Amino acid sequence: MLVSTFTLGDLYLGIDIILVREINRSMECTPVPGAPNYIRGMLNIRGRVITLFDLKNRLSWSDDPRSGVFNAEIGNDGKPAKQYNVILKTRSEVAQIDRDIAMSRCPWSDPVGLVVDQLGDVRDIVDDTILPSPANLRGISADFVHGVVEFERNLLVILDVAQVLGFEQNAA
Repeated sequence: MLVSTFTLGDLYLGIDIILVREINRSMECTPVPGAPNYIRGMLNIRGRVITLFDLKNRLSWSDDPRSGVFNAEIGNDGKPAKQYNVILKTRSEVAQIDRDIAMSRCPWSDPVGLVVDQLGDVRDIVDDTILPSPANLRGISADFVHGVVEFERNLLVILDVAQVLGFEQNAA
């Protein structure tokens, strides 16, 4: 499996690259009144309206030093830190590539994106190296984790995007 990686605070995260449509710098979006706090807003990219999920708020992270994870929205220079939008493919777009993945791991039909702190690289993960989520993984709910892989003394947490977006497993 190819995994697109990124960071949130100090945590190294990734998602299956087959689900990624594009990545761009975070830009102004339109807030959605009454939406949960993890919905950053709506964004129009080339005529497509995309719902942006603030991944830190979705994971219930705060600036509490005891959590070990910090919102990095202000850079060292006092200016807002650059963030990125990971825009995901819809189920129909994924189905054109792999129907099984579309039906099992991509239940959303509307365009969505995830706001992340920093971009990483693309990693080729052998499926049998993916371990289950440790019970004591700090700062992230086990429900949101597909598995973990060790890289250079660092853990890569592979997200279950359907769970992060609020879909039940195999809801499709």
